[in-house]
Amino acid sequence: MSEPEIIEPAIPRRVRRPLDLARFLLALAVTGGIVLLAWAATSTAAGLGSDLSSGVSLLPAPIVLSINVIAGIGTLGLPVAAAVSLIVRKRLRLLFDALVALLVAFLVLTATAQLVAGIGSPRLMVALAGSASELSTSTAPILGGLAAFITVARLMGRRPWGALVVIVIASISLVTVLSAGIALAGVGISLTIGWAIGLITRYALGTPTTRPTGADVAEALARGGFPVRCLTSEVTTRRGRRYRAETVDGPVLRVTVLDRDLEGADIVTVLWQAVRLRDERGLDTLNMRRGLDHAALTAYAAMAAGAPLPELYLVCEVGADASLMAFAYLDAVPFSECADLTHDDALSAWRAVQTLHQHQVSHRSLTADNILRGRDGEVWLVGQDQGSIAASDVAMRIDLADLLCTLSLLLGVQTAVSTGREVLGDAELSRALAVMQPVALAPSTRTAMRRQRDLLVDLRDSLVQLRPGAPVEQIQLRRVRPRTLIMIIVGTIAGYVLLSQLAQVDLATLLTTANWEWLLIALLLSLVTYVGAAWSLSGFVPERLRLHRTVLAQLAGDFATLVSPPTLGAVAINLRYLQRAGLHPALAAASVGVSQVMAFFFHIGLLLAFGIAAGTQADLTFNPPQAAVIAVVIASVVLIALLAIPAVRRPITRRVLPTLREVGPRLVTVAQRPMKLTEGIGGILLLNLAYIGVLVACVHAFGGELNLAVIAVVYLAGATLGQAAPTPGGLGAVEAALSAGLTAAGLDGGIAVSAVLLYRLVTFWLPTVPGYWAFTWLTRKGAL
Repeated sequence: MSEPEIIEPAIPRRVRRPLDLARFLLALAVTGGIVLLAWAATSTAAGLGSDLSSGVSLLPAPIVLSINVIAGIGTLGLPVAAAVSLIVRKRLRLLFDALVALLVAFLVLTATAQLVAGIGSPRLMVALAGSASELSTSTAPILGGLAAFITVARLMGRRPWGALVVIVIASISLVTVLSAGIALAGVGISLTIGWAIGLITRYALGTPTTRPTGADVAEALARGGFPVRCLTSEVTTRRGRRYRAETVDGPVLRVTVLDRDLEGADIVTVLWQAVRLRDERGLDTLNMRRGLDHAALTAYAAMAAGAPLPELYLVCEVGADASLMAFAYLDAVPFSECADLTHDDALSAWRAVQTLHQHQVSHRSLTADNILRGRDGEVWLVGQDQGSIAASDVAMRIDLADLLCTLSLLLGVQTAVSTGREVLGDAELSRALAVMQPVALAPSTRTAMRRQRDLLVDLRDSLVQLRPGAPVEQIQLRRVRPRTLIMIIVGTIAGYVLLSQLAQVDLATLLTTANWEWLLIALLLSLVTYVGAAWSLSGFVPERLRLHRTVLAQLAGDFATLVSPPTLGAVAINLRYLQRAGLHPALAAASVGVSQVMAFFFHIGLLLAFGIAAGTQADLTFNPPQAAVIAVVIASVVLIALLAIPAVRRPITRRVLPTLREVGPRLVTVAQRPMKLTEGIGGILLLNLAYIGVLVACVHAFGGELNLAVIAVVYLAGATLGQAAPTPGGLGAVEAALSAGLTAAGLDGGIAVSAVLLYRLVTFWLPTVPGYWAFTWLTRKGAL
């Protein structure tokens, strides 16, 4: 028999494996976890090291001697033996890569040890090195270098190297802990850093490919009883390659080759779907062999059911690192490429899915690309490897929803629903309503539906009309909502920031030295600020808002500022609150914009008014400090000069004008209702005056005496700086500005710092607990 004709592009000699990158990120995460754990439990880590030393001292001398001999010989003998093996196998490039990784890991760990010692943190040294002595070291460069070498050389996956590697590494680790003055955590991060460097070296330089060539694929088909005359590569997918094989005297085949090189290509998507959704296959899809078994089992089950899927002729290995599946080749065109789809085509698609479901087989990828129409008009399904046998009720409901959406995109909602009713009946088709959610759809279908947002609404309405008055089932497809993940992250960050900041404040001393009468006044005025904030929002919203929920939304905004700049968090909360209250997103944004713009202008107006009042003498003559006048004049001149420069003016204009265009019509609407306008302006004034009152009360709580107008100027100026600060809640910027302002105004420095700390405690830190409660309560009630 003549050699088959092979038509395929050149296969790259070296490839970057996605799993290497994923494992590198995992190694970094493990390294960070070890450091944090050792830092948080320094005494426990030191105790483990002591217990280990005590335990080893009780071992018989021959065993201890054996461990030392294995460690000593293995340190040099293991890489030498592995190098000889690689040379014999003619893997010189792999040997070079492994030696590079060993050298890089050694240098990185040596530099890390010097960095840890240079930081000068005794606690960190004790956590990693076991003691703060200058003779101690926080890493084991030789151990990490060996880990990198082993990783690149892939010794763990080969016999008998795997067992040998475990014995040598365990012996070296044990001897390192006992004799080199290093803690278990230091050994742990040495191994994980070495592993990480080996993985990133392997990913950056690439590894020799194990992908079979077209000739290897043809040979495997011939062994399976399908000698090939011509093999043509059609497409390369994220999991392998697809060929068209013309056999010598048999059918034409569609051959799918699964390559181990591409394991983990979809790891991010798979992990996200597994965490986010119920009824997902999870990590099994990342393994080539498991993926092959699953796809073959599903295909055989569909064939046994008599569903219109291409016949699976052969499943076999192609070498040690690839497998193939040979299906009957379909002379068909995907629905996505058919411009003349008919009512009968939709009926055939529904019948195909009905056949699968009658035998408890799901498809889970009924996209327009996976539904084909043959030249003879017969409809076929492909892409069944995402499906499952003994399918759950939810999985089959998702199939119905997926096909409804696909046919609606191609033929319209009416045709999709009517053909489904004709095949399945009203009761069966209406089962799709409970899972008619974007998250349930295949990715390509979900993307197409987002471009036609009304389509999903029309589908739901059509399904509801099939059984009017029947109770609507609710199926929760999400295991974890993105909002839940965000709340976990936000809560963690907020807790860390809160505890780290409060740890620097002696609350007992602060509260015991403060005058409790003034402290009570500060707390009451702090509560008033939330009423003012609520009015400053609702006053610029013509629609009716519930006052108590609006107040709670402002309290939730305080919690949001823990993890975002001050204005950003409050604006996001208010915007979301208005949308959930029934306002159109554009109107909600305009209302929040009006509130922010008005608050800005009144803030500046109050700053000027109190500035004039602060500079006015007892005889009512205005005599501000000369330095302040010069500073104002210089700032005004600089601002005007900058606005005169087109390069500066244009970006400001591009940012400001759109906001003013949105705000203008909304402001006109509000201005036609004087009571609403009064409510909004009154809320802004009440908000600022209440905050000023809180700062005044905090100053008096420590016996400070300062002019009211001066304190007002300090607050208004400090708040302006705090709004511009990128830190959560303006942390650092607000405290520094207020303390410096009060001190410059003549207040004692110690009193100024105490007053500012008390002010921030009352207005920022204490509200975080009820703010979190308000956030969760409003979220649970659907108001956020």
